Amino acid sequence: MQSANVTFSSAAGHRIAGTIDFPDSPPKAYAIFAHCFAGHRHTPGAARVSKQLTEFGIACLRFDFPGLGQSEGDFADTSFSDNVADIQAAANWLSTEYNAPQLLIGHSLGGAAALAAAGLIDSINAVATIGAPFDPAHSVLHYADKISAVDEYGAVEVVLGGRRLTISRKFLEDLADTNPEDYLRGMRKPLMLVHSPIDQTVGIENAQTIFRVTRYPKSLVALDKADHLLTRQGAAQRAADLIGSWAEQYLEPDYIPEEVGPGAAVSHLANGTKFGVVVRNNDRSISTDRTKSDGGRGRGHTAEGLLMSALAAGTAQAVKEAAKGMSLDDVNVTVTHIHEATFERRIELVGTLSATEKATLLAAGKDAEIVSLISSAHIVDVF
Repeated sequence: MQSANVTFSSAAGHRIAGTIDFPDSPPKAYAIFAHCFAGHRHTPGAARVSKQLTEFGIACLRFDFPGLGQSEGDFADTSFSDNVADIQAAANWLSTEYNAPQLLIGHSLGGAAALAAAGLIDSINAVATIGAPFDPAHSVLHYADKISAVDEYGAVEVVLGGRRLTISRKFLEDLADTNPEDYLRGMRKPLMLVHSPIDQTVGIENAQTIFRVTRYPKSLVALDKADHLLTRQGAAQRAADLIGSWAEQYLEPDYIPEEVGPGAAVSHLANGTKFGVVVRNNDRSISTDRTKSDGGRGRGHTAEGLLMSALAAGTAQAVKEAAKGMSLDDVNVTVTHIHEATFERRIELVGTLSATEKATLLAAGKDAEIVSLISSAHIVDVF
């Protein structure tokens, strides 16, 4: 995976700071992630979800809304409608510089903005929200005791996550004018709602209401034991896994890997890594890397590990093939690198087997085709 910082212009012309997380191979599709209320692109919900989506071949743009994070502008001058327009601006920029986004994801208030923006972006084929409120005005409910001061002073200062933010009359009036049913009933995009049943900030009833109002196809999935901001270990990654596996059916691949049959292996360098390599065989991809002690990042199988895996798999398959009519429940093969070109192989047979049957199966494993293939391999280099 490789992360690249980018900038583009908001709908109002402010410089927006963003980050695109790229998969190891060319992206199959692009996505946009809209962060939570008063958050930024480096919050766990934004960063961890976006990075995990690269495991599905999806490149994801996450960005700071104006006046937040590293983006220009004043938060007091923004509104929910401005956020929706900025998602459109992000989609337009992504379409020009890379490829049009097909997946739109939003967290909390960013989820509400994503729902509002989805119908305005033609390229979007699927929408997913995490902990999104039904009504965007929900974002200021926690400050209800201070809202009355806006009428007198035109704005009110609140503290959120240790930082001071100004909520303006413009912001509140825009929320008051926003009817979520207007855009929810008209949205004709496949929808996934991911929500924690124990969310204490935005209750699960919000997802249930959105589900009731929107059209099919739609899914509501519980993100068990997760807090609203997805700070608990593994919560954001699980949300991304749910969204990534669901969205695949709706994405039209921007990039289709070349067909590689069982009789060949094709590799290319992985994006953003020093020694990472993606290998394709039998139309499946495997990520490989060196260990950290060998200069890599340890983010994939090692070449040596693949060799040992091939020996273990080939041995187990040979034993299984020879076990026809025998009560073999399982075969465990352990291959260990001893030193240089020496490997130790241990074969454990599980089942009700006679001594003769065990001898037959061990012999089959010892003489597995993969062993002779490796030992007699003759490599012809073509440049």
